Amino acid sequence: MPNLYLIPTSLNPLADSAAILPEQLAQINHLQNFIVETAKIGRAHLKQLQLAMPLQQLNILELNKHKQDYSALIAPLKAGQDMGLISDCGCPAVADPGSRVVNIAHQMGFNVVPLVGPSSILLSLMASGLNGQNFSFLGYLPAEPTARKAKLKLLEQTILKQGTTQIFIEAPFRNQHLFDALLSNLNPEIRLCVGINLMTNEQQIISHAIHEWKRKPLKLDKQEVIFLIGS
Repeated sequence: MPNLYLIPTSLNPLADSAAILPEQLAQINHLQNFIVETAKIGRAHLKQLQLAMPLQQLNILELNKHKQDYSALIAPLKAGQDMGLISDCGCPAVADPGSRVVNIAHQMGFNVVPLVGPSSILLSLMASGLNGQNFSFLGYLPAEPTARKAKLKLLEQTILKQGTTQIFIEAPFRNQHLFDALLSNLNPEIRLCVGINLMTNEQQIISHAIHEWKRKPLKLDKQEVIFLIGS
């Protein structure tokens, strides 16, 4: 039965080496067929892997985020050939459209092989000092201010009652709006951690209570940021 390998990539777009272990590189060295999130970025990641087959000869299939014929996308698997799945950044299928490919692979009885690599969710949680036993990843919060405030109040109650760490992201151009909303709407004792530009030379992971953040303004626009709130 063929394998679908889930291949993590660096969180740093300027990284010039693979983000997985050497023994895992040996596992995937033979691969010729890949599903990628974005073709240009996928090729850059594949170049770093230095596979047995030259980059120009690899079969690279782009994962359309909208309507797509997934049957055609996994045709190599159906033909008995192993495939690799690569996200633009971090772990495939985690906060990533690749999860649909994994689901279909399971339905059709193919082996799914996850490889160890960086995840912004886990890296930021590890370094946050917040509850790592009970946490939720929420993706994006509502962008509309009233809906976002209501959502934050619900999350605040969950944190105060259950101690659940809440993790979420935002588009870089809206980071500052979200950060300001967190300071304006959350209980002063709630803790907020921000992971900024993880795995780069500009990486910062900062954790303070809301009342402390109000004395320490931060500019977050146009940066890659992951937000965590908890107790």
